[in-house]
Amino acid sequence: MTQPLVTNLIESARRRAFSETCDPSAYVPRDATEAVLAAIRTWGESDDLGSSVAVLIGTPGLGKTQLLRVIESRVNEGAAMIGGPIGSVGGRGGKARALYLPYAGLAVPDLAIWVHGLLGISPSRVAEFEDPGRALEALIELGGGPADPFYLLFDDADSMPMETLQALIVGLPRSNSPLRIVVTLNLDSKATRLLSALHPFEPAEISFRTRMNPQETGAYVRARMQWAGFPGAEIARIDGVEASRIHALSSGVPRRVHELAFARFESSGDPRPNALTEKQRREDWMGRPIEDDLEI
Repeated sequence: MTQPLVTNLIESARRRAFSETCDPSAYVPRDATEAVLAAIRTWGESDDLGSSVAVLIGTPGLGKTQLLRVIESRVNEGAAMIGGPIGSVGGRGGKARALYLPYAGLAVPDLAIWVHGLLGISPSRVAEFEDPGRALEALIELGGGPADPFYLLFDDADSMPMETLQALIVGLPRSNSPLRIVVTLNLDSKATRLLSALHPFEPAEISFRTRMNPQETGAYVRARMQWAGFPGAEIARIDGVEASRIHALSSGVPRRVHELAFARFESSGDPRPNALTEKQRREDWMGRPIEDDLEI
């Protein structure tokens, strides 16, 4: 393979491997993420008080969005994540049992219209969605009943308006709900406000704060590279030493790992020093960095 072809291959692969898009097929398991998925599975298998709402609380950049997309994919594929085979949506012939939403900053009527549109459903009573209570009823009806619920997965849920929260508090069942909700929150005052508002549901709170260690960082980068189609020789360059450098610069935060890896493979023939090269030069003069084991 000629050098220009290799360069083009690496350029295409690095964009696929380290872009901001959270493709569930690119999920790389590690202990912390598997623990979150197990907690969601346990929550989904319950139908008691606390089973209507789950809250995933974590540090920015650790991969909460990726986890929501994995949950959505596994539920809809009928994997043994939360339920059994994929059922129809409210008897309308659809196939989705879970839907990821990138934000929650909508009133219930707009939310109902958006969700139905994403599912490709044309509700017969869309005019009734102007009433928040009826709009919420339409969302609840997307589920096939308490034993076959529909899951709404909200990212960045701290944007949810108070009127939407009030509608959920009034109309969403506390247990045995045909509609179940998973939300993600960052560790801040907005999260505290939303958790306080959701208190009547006694939501399951799942913490996600563990960064990757150096070994997990190396495994993560190599797995993403392999998934994206990097040449084997390039993958082999991410050895223990290189993984430790990436970890030291990123503190084990996946979002930062993506930024560094994206820059690392910007061009195999580019003579300009990148961040990792500069880091190596500093280490040669100053010694290795001190590892910080504190939580973010």
